[in-house]
Amino acid sequence: MTSALQRARVTMREQLPDRRLDWRSPATHELSDDERGVVKSYMDAHERNDLDGLMALLRDDLRFAMLPDPGTLIVTAKDAVDGWVSSGLFQRGKEDWRCIATTVNRMPAAALYLRTPDDPEHRLFAIAVLRIVDGKITELTGFDVTDKPWLGLPAAL
Repeated sequence: MTSALQRARVTMREQLPDRRLDWRSPATHELSDDERGVVKSYMDAHERNDLDGLMALLRDDLRFAMLPDPGTLIVTAKDAVDGWVSSGLFQRGKEDWRCIATTVNRMPAAALYLRTPDDPEHRLFAIAVLRIVDGKITELTGFDVTDKPWLGLPAAL
């Protein structure tokens, strides 16, 4: 059993992206200064609809997933942002953002709130869980949380 577990750990580490958090490290919810800075910049870029600023935060080998859609893509920063825009985000009616920093499973995250023209409040829209390495977002896992309570976050701002 021990031998099988050791082989499984080696196999899993080979499949994970470089510099993945070590599973043996102690659990913590404290973000590093670097992570806090990137999350703040990510939220600021969203709120200002700064697409160039968003692209600058993303690595060009970004691992991106938007749950509940299946699969993970490896995309360039430009392709990621272009995909968001082509799906309607940052366009008229989907450009009024407010964000809250949070954590999900010990990872830095941003709760994204969107206000549509017919609504006086910003509604919880998505959670973006970020993996940050050397000041860049290397992985972004988005969760569609429209009309769903999440993590004790307010439903509207």
